[in-house]
Amino acid sequence: MIELDKEMIASTADSAVDDPRALNEVLALLDSTWLDPEVHARPTHYNIATSVVCNIKCVFCPRQTFGPEIDSGFLKPEFYEPVVPHFEAALRTGLFGLGEPFLNKKFFDFAADASARGTYTMTSSHGMSLTPAVIDKVIDCGLNELCVSFDGATRRTTNFLRNAADFDTIVANVTALLARRRELGRKYPRVHISFTVSKYNVWEMTKIVRLVKRMGADQLAFSNLVLDHPEHAHVSAVGTKVFDFNLKRALRLAEQLGVKASYFPQIPFPFQEQPQPAIEPTQRWGCPEAWRALIVEKDGTLKPCCYLKNTFGNVRDGELPELLNAPKAVNFRKLFTERRYLNTCRGCGQFYRISDEETLGILDTVQQRIEAGNFSAAGRILLEEKLAYFRALFEQSKAERNVS
Repeated sequence: MIELDKEMIASTADSAVDDPRALNEVLALLDSTWLDPEVHARPTHYNIATSVVCNIKCVFCPRQTFGPEIDSGFLKPEFYEPVVPHFEAALRTGLFGLGEPFLNKKFFDFAADASARGTYTMTSSHGMSLTPAVIDKVIDCGLNELCVSFDGATRRTTNFLRNAADFDTIVANVTALLARRRELGRKYPRVHISFTVSKYNVWEMTKIVRLVKRMGADQLAFSNLVLDHPEHAHVSAVGTKVFDFNLKRALRLAEQLGVKASYFPQIPFPFQEQPQPAIEPTQRWGCPEAWRALIVEKDGTLKPCCYLKNTFGNVRDGELPELLNAPKAVNFRKLFTERRYLNTCRGCGQFYRISDEETLGILDTVQQRIEAGNFSAAGRILLEEKLAYFRALFEQSKAERNVS
């Protein structure tokens, strides 16, 4: 196995004069080759569970069938503070969780801490919590993006699918937030409307486009309903002619009205075994989330993926960079580098092939970034030595796979 001379090169800490995010982005590019089970960059993407409590009950939300862990509390500062310094190198931080974030009284402090370190900061809400006082806090805390979820574009559908929610109130709240943002002359938070499609609202897809236009929201994303139990399968509209027809019609209308809209597909039936790609012995497959992303649960547990039980320990166990290269984490990534892929991963949309041409392209891009970047001598040595290390790993990988 090729070894990196860690004593000879400068460490990231020794390169403190460099922009931590710029330095980390180049290291993250190297990680994106999926050649080394150790990570060289700090996470570029965080998902942090600020709340596991919700005050409405959506009919098909997985919360309704989960155990006692649901409504079990909020993220506490002691599990958040160890992560905060590393936001200086992150590109995106999602303050999510299977709950309503604004119910956590510390949420706006969390958002301000993340935003102050320059990471793009996001959260989602069911919209009922957007009172005038909350709206001002949402705007003032530095949040970059707020996703408001809709399960319908009419009062009847929304109020049926969302117990204890009210369509008119949500629309009024979102409209008030956007009006207040304009009044203050702010660009943020961008308001992103999420519309989860089921058989109950599939004919309302064009209506939500018109509603987004009327409210003045920044973006609309359609997604299909994820159903955790076989007895709910009939609720899905995925794969039907009705779904395809209405999606095309809605996207066409959005283009005509100047509404930015997209479709984000999800696995509709997680209880079914997913189709798995055929993998040739000479191919390499992987997952970007395994190297670049980190989930922080409300109790400080660190996870690479919400669909797997694998954990990397807890924020209380030590410094984050060391935990991400501890045996638990390295052994997890070895499943990819040694091509021993989990079935759950093989059936996921994040799992895809990286060709040798793409890998070489990444390495060449890193070379260009090093040459063009404004790095210190220590930072340049760090990057050049690691690039040489990854080029050697690439050649070793080709030899192991008998690729010329």
